[in-house]
Amino acid sequence: MAIIFKKNKQRSKVDHNHNYGGFWLGNAASNFEYEGRTAASSVVKALKLRNYQRAIGNFVKILAQKDIPVIVSGTDSYTDGETKVVIAGNVSDKNFDITAGLALHEASHIKYTDFQVLKDYMGDTAWPSQHQMRVKNMLNWIEDRRIDTLVFNSCPGYKAYYHKLYDHYFRTKDIAKMLKGKQFRTETYDNYEAHIINMMNTEFDRNALQVLPQVVALIDVNNISRLNNTAEALEVAEAVVTLIEENLEKVAEQENQQQQNQQQQPQGNQQGEEDREEGTGVEGTGEGEEEVNVSQEEQESDTEENDTEENDTEENDIEEGGIEEDGAEELSQAEMNKIEKALQEQKELLNGKVTKKQANKSVSKKIAELQNTETDFAAVGEGKYKNDCIIYRLDKETNKVAQYYGMIKVRSEIQERYHKGEIDYLERNKLINEQCEGLKAIAKTLPVGLTGYGTIEYAKQVAEGLQVGALLGRKLQTRRESRELVANRLRTGKIDAKRIAHAGYGIENIFNQIHIDKYKNANIHLTIDASGSMGGERWKNSIKMAMALGKAVDMIDGLNIQVSMRETDNTNPVISMIYDSRTNKLNHLKMLLEVYNCNSMTPEGLCLEAMLKKKMLVPSNAEMDSYLINLCDGAPGAGYYGGTAAINHTKNQVKRINNELGIKHVGFFFGQDNYGSFDRFKQMYGASQSKALPDANNATQIAQHMNRELMSK
Repeated sequence: MAIIFKKNKQRSKVDHNHNYGGFWLGNAASNFEYEGRTAASSVVKALKLRNYQRAIGNFVKILAQKDIPVIVSGTDSYTDGETKVVIAGNVSDKNFDITAGLALHEASHIKYTDFQVLKDYMGDTAWPSQHQMRVKNMLNWIEDRRIDTLVFNSCPGYKAYYHKLYDHYFRTKDIAKMLKGKQFRTETYDNYEAHIINMMNTEFDRNALQVLPQVVALIDVNNISRLNNTAEALEVAEAVVTLIEENLEKVAEQENQQQQNQQQQPQGNQQGEEDREEGTGVEGTGEGEEEVNVSQEEQESDTEENDTEENDTEENDIEEGGIEEDGAEELSQAEMNKIEKALQEQKELLNGKVTKKQANKSVSKKIAELQNTETDFAAVGEGKYKNDCIIYRLDKETNKVAQYYGMIKVRSEIQERYHKGEIDYLERNKLINEQCEGLKAIAKTLPVGLTGYGTIEYAKQVAEGLQVGALLGRKLQTRRESRELVANRLRTGKIDAKRIAHAGYGIENIFNQIHIDKYKNANIHLTIDASGSMGGERWKNSIKMAMALGKAVDMIDGLNIQVSMRETDNTNPVISMIYDSRTNKLNHLKMLLEVYNCNSMTPEGLCLEAMLKKKMLVPSNAEMDSYLINLCDGAPGAGYYGGTAAINHTKNQVKRINNELGIKHVGFFFGQDNYGSFDRFKQMYGASQSKALPDANNATQIAQHMNRELMSK
């Protein structure tokens, strides 16, 4: 007779096809938008892993109620029990929830498990006994259930991640086959262990092995919260292992006795039949029958108790089912191979060592480099133009920019001494290594436009921009002014103190109204195409113009500006926010413009889409007008992104900027209209909002245009 457990009706409803980490990753990088994308840049791969790491770190910090670092490293996931949780390999969108559940589980060990209990039990010997190792493994499983229950009770919001973890390791089709397989219903310790650790599978059958019902009763997993600490869990583990081992000894003795009886049995069927008739055979003894009946009664008693017991707890989401004994299946060798692999993964999980694919060394190194930076990324493009836009927020890393610029300045001075013949080649290298230590390390966390470090190349253009900006700023200072118009002798408004005496003579026009006319606040976002074709005079004048606008805005209250660069890293679009007047000092812009260079391709619309997704553009509102100025010299093109599709995509992003944010835009086209380049530019930015600047030296027209825009209201 098979005993069938009731399924736990209180089990929470978890969508096993849903990724629950999206809530945490939304602000970090919206990682779940990236399924199926292939990152061309190690920067993107590293950022994805770093953002997974940060999200999981948030879970762990909340659960443990202290700052436990989560590290992506090596090939194993584990905790050292005290100071850190290690996550192995390449975490992905598909396995994020499983990895989060694993990290939470490991963090709960740090919070709730007394590791010293197990150390004391195992002793100092390098060769623990088989019994000790079995108890250790059994304790791992029982302690896991105990601490998981504590987490469920204290942080119920984490249940979904645990369910995903259980589904991945314990509720698989292979494990279900194992629980029903004939090969796993023989009396061996490994079979007992396989059934015990898979109590959470719906196909679990407590009658699969002889003393499994007693084991289930000893562990009492649905009441596991009765265990107050690791020491009590160890006592249960010891009792379970002892029970199984004693039973296996009895089974072995019975088998030996049967073998001896068979050897002693006379040849021929007649003697055997006489023995059975006289009741001398082992299986036919009354005593043996009594033992079977007692066992049967105990099992039936257990059945009644468990059928009537209300399974109203959900600590470990145990669902216990059963199958008739004659329904056991003979497993094929292929099925056995899969099952053995699944069981091995379970044992590794219980022992705190989960082997995964190791992250590429270069990616792991990049994670460390980008760990404390403000670098981010966004999913952009559609169809075959899907890509990941890398976002550098240098406006938020003022200390790093100052440190980098300082080293570049020193390096530039050393180079100048070398070119003058004041020092030789060896002395130059020695000085650079000594005085610019860490320069390369910082450069690895910066956009491509800043990695060609050498000299402060655009100091002249920056100085000229400051002069132009000062002139523009003085013209714009009238924006500070406000005009008041006072209207007297009105029937409504504020009482005019000078005419209040007239009220006694029946005069009612004793009120006045004051009308104040002033300019609205304004915000400018200047975004510059930093592709290679912008080199030479175009780039120099772009630098000059950016510095001029930065200086002018710095002189005017109620006026702000952001400056960004657009480029590529391999085929990945890159947007670098280098300055925000709301948080940065003008010197921050000056330093970056002196050393920033143009390179690579033109990922126009992809960068605009990334800015929209990451809310990098300041929208217009009732108190402020917002403007977008774009400097560019051609049609968009980066990798597969180009042609009519790229033009239409950019056009759509410009429309979104207008319609969703209320931002007014203008596009300035540098260069000649070769092969209809300016016509394509007008398709993206609109005919009336597109301005051609055939001569790059006429970049001051941008300042004049903004002067008219800002002073028109």
